[in-house]
Order: sequence, then structure tokens, then C-alpha cells
Amino acid sequence: MRFTEILDWRPEPGEVFEFELTTDRAPTPHDVPASQFQREHLRLAAANRAAGRQQSPWLAVAFDLAGRVDLDALTLAWQGLVRRHEAFHTWYETDSEDLPGFRLPPDSVTVRPVRTGDFTSTDDLRAYMHRRIDEQTAAGRPAVLAGVIRRESASTVYFAIDHAYSDGYSVSLLFDELRTRYHAACDGASPDLAPAPGYLDCNRREQERSAALTAAAPELAAWKEFLAAGDGGSPCFPVGLGNDDNKLLTGRRLQYPVLTGAQARAFRAYCARHGGGFGAGAFAALALAQRELTGNDVYRVLTVVATRAYPRLLQVHGWLTNIVPLLFRLPASPTLPGAIAAAQQGFQRARAGYDVPLFRALELLGGNVPSIPPMVSYQDGRNAPGAPHYLTADATVLAGPDNASGVSMWFNWYRDRADVLVSMVDTPEAATGVPKYLDRVREIMLTASAGDA
Repeated sequence: MRFTEILDWRPEPGEVFEFELTTDRAPTPHDVPASQFQREHLRLAAANRAAGRQQSPWLAVAFDLAGRVDLDALTLAWQGLVRRHEAFHTWYETDSEDLPGFRLPPDSVTVRPVRTGDFTSTDDLRAYMHRRIDEQTAAGRPAVLAGVIRRESASTVYFAIDHAYSDGYSVSLLFDELRTRYHAACDGASPDLAPAPGYLDCNRREQERSAALTAAAPELAAWKEFLAAGDGGSPCFPVGLGNDDNKLLTGRRLQYPVLTGAQARAFRAYCARHGGGFGAGAFAALALAQRELTGNDVYRVLTVVATRAYPRLLQVHGWLTNIVPLLFRLPASPTLPGAIAAAQQGFQRARAGYDVPLFRALELLGGNVPSIPPMVSYQDGRNAPGAPHYLTADATVLAGPDNASGVSMWFNWYRDRADVLVSMVDTPEAATGVPKYLDRVREIMLTASAGDA
């Protein structure tokens, strides 16, 4: 998939329909607490709204279906998807401090298309969609918005959801399942999809896991080492960002190209020869570039891991990720091969604590990490559900303007390329320093892909 900030998105105008969720049943309470990430996210979003701060706490995706879309078939597709997945018919209320949970009986939810008008201007269409996404993901119950821009040659389906109920992998699930359901409905067939587990069971397991942890738990060893190396604080970015007080400032995003598809495959082969994977190679390049800039040979970063530990969890829509501490030391005479091996070992240690909730670890050990933790993530998206169709469907992840206190990076490897999505504070220092750092990281990876490192 490609990434586009919604302010830069240029959707072709057309006839717009939204898919309205309706029910004849009242929502009922449920007793499953929000996950720790959900609590932090929902409370921060509510605080930002109350303070009038710019934010876009949602995820969105848009992709094309061929021709003038069949509204009846697409309506059936959305309805089946909403009923199958808990994320689309449950929520937590932010009006109360304890975030009470509610759900709708899935079979009571129906979907109907509502025509909102013809748009002849790209700018007007984008502005309308941006406003509706902000409104519906903040106040809707459930916090979702689905629609389609209908045209003769190709129709663009779009979907947005509060990030509290979805992660990046779930976006790929939605892309693939909706296409499957739509094509089946067009043929008058059933998609034949089994019931999917819900994310509330994952929340319940996390609560039980958190309650069982103590400061003496051996699973916290990696966190203790990580926090000790930084005096309890979060990692410092290798270049100045102009935000020494770590305040939440207006953020900006950029998508930075790293490797072509062929170069990415060559880089992966190089990493394999030296005891690591693509992700280890990326972390090794980050560490070597950091050392050149700062002289620091200890690389320390928070990184994202999936908590989908069992095959049955691969069908769950939800926010099923955690943040773990990655720490490794470069060899005395640092080379990329040695750095790859060190990074791979460091990541394996960090990954072993995939189910130790970030905020519970900090609560027990007294660490200090901002509410939006700076992090580096790596994801291999080549075999994600529907990945072969990303290019032909023009699949696009959309995000809105948001805030940041530091820099976060998401390395993504797709079939045609590898790139890094960057979220950073919008300061002159960051605008100069972050690309400079990434230029060096990319140079290291390119040299390795050519076999010369």
C-alpha cells in the first residue's frame, strides 16, 4: 500500500454514498476493560478535543473497484463485514473516566447506502471526506465511516475507524475481505467465511497478564536493561529536533523511499548471509548511522511487535500490537555484518516479551515514556491478505494532520519497494536533521543491496 496524508490526497470526483449503520436494538454494556493502548489513546484523544488541539486519531484506507460499483453488492459486503467483526459493533465511551464498554447484537446491525451528493471538485470532495472522517470516528457509535465514490470507470471505496479499534494489519484484512465479499455478492454467491474471533478476548487476556506481573518477573529483564541504559527515559533521536522539553507539538509526516523491490530482495539476501532478516538489517543501518552522528555505539529504541501469537488471531480486527524495548551494542569495530547479527539477537530478546504490556512494565519499573512513544517499526507486507492487488487497486492508507513530540518510523517492505513512513515534530531542526539521518541509513542499505558492504 502507499501512504498519503489526507491533505495531499487527490480523489477523482464522483457520486458519493455513505454506508449508514442502523439497528433496532439498544447497545448493552460489556465488562471487558479497554486495553492499555486503547485507554491511553482514547483519553489522549478526548483531552486533545477538549483543548481544541489538532489531531486525527483514526486510520483510513481507500482503494478502487472496477467500473461503476454495484451498490447492492457493496452494501451486502459491508453488512457482512460489520457483523463478523467485534471491532465494528463494540466501543468504549470516553465521557466516563473508567471507559465503560458497549456492544450491539451483531445480527441487529444493518447497513444502507445514503447518497450524499455529486462532487465535481477534488478539493471539495477531499474537504468533505476529511470533515466526515473526523466527525464520525470521534462521535460515531461505532466509531467508523464507510463510503464509496462512484464513477463509470472505477469507484473508490473508503473506510475510516478510530485507531483504538484497528491496527495496520487490520487494514489489510479489511481490504481483502471487503473485495472478497463484494465479488461474491456480485456473483450471487456466499463468501463462505467462518466466524472470526473478537478483540475483546484479547483485551481480557491482556488484563489477566498485567495483573499477574510483578516487578520481580523475569519477563521484565529486557525492560530493566533498557531503562537502566537511558536513566529511565525514552531514547533520544540522533539529531536535534528543536523540542528539548519533549512537548506535544504539531506534527508532520513524510514517506521516504528506501529500496526498489529488487534492491529490497538483495538486501534481505545480504542480511541472511550475516545472520539476520530485513528488519535486523534496517535496525543495524539505523544504529551505524547513529554512531556516525553521535559516537554512541549502543542502539536503544522502542519497537512494535504483533500480539497475534496464534493462527486464529490472524483474522481479528483490532489493535493487536505492543511496544517492546530493543537494545544492542555495536561491535568494537562496527561493520554492517556485525551490526546485523547484534540487531537480530537484540530483536529476538525484545520479541520474547511481546505480551508484556508497555504501560504495565513502566508502571512496575518507574520508567518515563511519553503518551505517544517514539518508536521504530518494521513490517513485511509482501504476503499480507490481498497484497498482490495493492497496486492495481491503488490501495492507499490515509492519515490526517496530527501531533508529535519526537520521531517515529515505520519501515514497510512491499512487493514493489521498501520505504519508511516518518512521523515527526514540525520544526525547522527536524525538517533538516531527520532527512539527513535517513539519507545515511538509506545509503548503508543501498550499499549492502549491491553486495559491497
